[in-house]
Amino acid sequence: MTERLQQTQAMLARHHRDGERFAAQMKETFADRVNELFWAEWDRWITPVYSAAPVVVDLGTGPGLFLQALAGRTPGIRAIGVECAPYMLQAAVELPAGCEILSEDLHDPHLPLADGAVDAVNASVVLHEMHQPLRALQEVHRCLKPGGRFYIHDWVRAPLEVYIRAQTEEARVFDGATPVDELEDLFIHFVEHNRFSRDDLVYLLNMSGFAVLHSALSKEGRFARIVAEKRI
Repeated sequence: MTERLQQTQAMLARHHRDGERFAAQMKETFADRVNELFWAEWDRWITPVYSAAPVVVDLGTGPGLFLQALAGRTPGIRAIGVECAPYMLQAAVELPAGCEILSEDLHDPHLPLADGAVDAVNASVVLHEMHQPLRALQEVHRCLKPGGRFYIHDWVRAPLEVYIRAQTEEARVFDGATPVDELEDLFIHFVEHNRFSRDDLVYLLNMSGFAVLHSALSKEGRFARIVAEKRI
C-alpha cells in the first residue's frame, strides 16, 4: 500500500466519521438517492450514448449498489466501480456477471481500461471528498470514448446559513451549551462539503477536455448536477 493511498483512506475515514455505519447508511438510503428523478436524468443524458455493449464506470462506488442497479436495468452491461475505503469494500454487495469493483485511489487513479473504452462515468457525491480531482478527471477523459458522457451529482459551495439550517437545528449551533466537539464536526464538514463551487467544477471539466452540456443546482444550491461530454 502506498503512502498516498494510506493518506486518502485516513481522510475518508475522518470524513465519514464511522466507516461501517456510513457504509450501512449508504445501503439504507440508496433507493432514496438513486430514485426516479435520478433515472429520468440518467436516461435523458447518459443512456443515449450507450454502445451496443455499454461500459459504465462508477467513481466512489461504495458498496456497489449502483452497479447492481445498472445491471438490472441494462442486461449485458459492463459496470465497473472504483473504491478504496476498506469499510466500503468490506460491505460490498454480491455483484452480477459483468460487474466488478476496482480498488483505486481517485487522487491518482490508473484504471486497467483501454483508451476510449468507456461509454459513461458516474460520480455521485465523491468529488467534494477529494483534495484535488484533476487526476481523476484526466483518467475519466482518457477512458471515455469520444462523445462519452460524465454524470456528476455532488455537494457544492453554499452559504454557511443555508448549510447549517439544512444540517442541524440552528438554535443548537448557537447554544452556548452545545459541546465543542459537535461544533467542530459541523464546521469541518462545512468546509469539506463546500470545497468546490459549481463554477469550479465546470472550470475543471472545461480545462480537462470536456464540454459541459447541462448544469443545475438543487436543495437551495447545496448540490449540483452536471453532465459533461468528452470533446470529439
